[in-house]
Formats: sequence, C-alpha cells, structure tokens
Amino acid sequence: MQTFPTLSTKRLVLSQPTVADTEDVILQMNSTSEISENTLTLPFPYKKENADFWFQMAEFSFQKNEAFIFGIREKENLKLIGAVGLHLDNSNNKAEVGYWLGKSFWNKGYVSEALQKVLKFGFEELNLNKIYASHFLHNPASGKVLEKCGFVFEAVLQQEILKNGKFYDLFRYCILKSNY
Repeated sequence: MQTFPTLSTKRLVLSQPTVADTEDVILQMNSTSEISENTLTLPFPYKKENADFWFQMAEFSFQKNEAFIFGIREKENLKLIGAVGLHLDNSNNKAEVGYWLGKSFWNKGYVSEALQKVLKFGFEELNLNKIYASHFLHNPASGKVLEKCGFVFEAVLQQEILKNGKFYDLFRYCILKSNY
C-alpha cells in the first residue's frame, strides 16, 4: 500500500497522525495518568519529544509495512482525540491491535466504533487471519470493548510485562477472520 488509508465511521475519521497533531496528542495523553497506567509503553507526563518519536515511528512502521497507526478524530472538527494501531506480523498473517483515547472522550463508544472499522480494514483489506489484543487486569473496560467488538478471551499471560519495576499479567483476546 503506497498511500496511508483514511477510514470513516458515523462519527469518526481514522487517519495518519502527523506533526500537525502535536498539541492534540500532548493534550489528550496528559488528560489523565490512567492512559499511561493502562498501556504498555506510553509515558506520563507525555512530552513533545514523545509525540515527535510517535509520529516518526508511525510513519516508519507504515513505510516498512509493519503497522497502521490511525489517529482517531471526531468528524466535526478533525482534532485528534486518540489512536488505534494494527501492528502487523506478516509472516503469520496476524496483527496486534492497541488503542488509547483522551479521558474526556471515554464512555462514548468511540473506541468500539474505531476498532470495528479497523477490524474490517484488517480482515477485508489486509486479509489478516487473526487480530489480537491484550489488557492489564486493572483495566477491565478494555476487555469489555474487545468483547463488544467480537473478540474472545484467549489466555492469561502471567507476569508478561515488567512496568515501573513490577510484573503484570495480561489478558489476551483475539478474533479470527472466520469468526468476524
């Protein structure tokens, strides 16, 4: 794929994040420390250099056909409010999906709406066989989002992640193309 795709839902536009989104990304990432606490690698507080690195990583990963990182935007103003990414494992025809959303946009169904569109893209455009996701035990809302989108619980990965000096279990979910 030469050009980064833009996806659209009823309320959202999913498009490639760019340096023009720097202020929005920093604002949303710093809306609560819970975003960092509920994700594997995102820091808090989130700084401009973090955003710069993220934009470069998103562009480089797309160019190398390793990931599609979509900025989540409300259609009405196109401000970036979050992100959803497909991180490809091309040799196994699968991808890991991850997402985050600014706190003032929680509990509005935005992540589910974005995730459903990304699943469609992954299965229908990229012809993936499996899409999987993980969440920490202390973030059950993420599991509810995954279940709402058709994912099934797959396993508990014990002490899978070392974060801030502590080991954490991950709950792993997946959806297969045949069940999509």
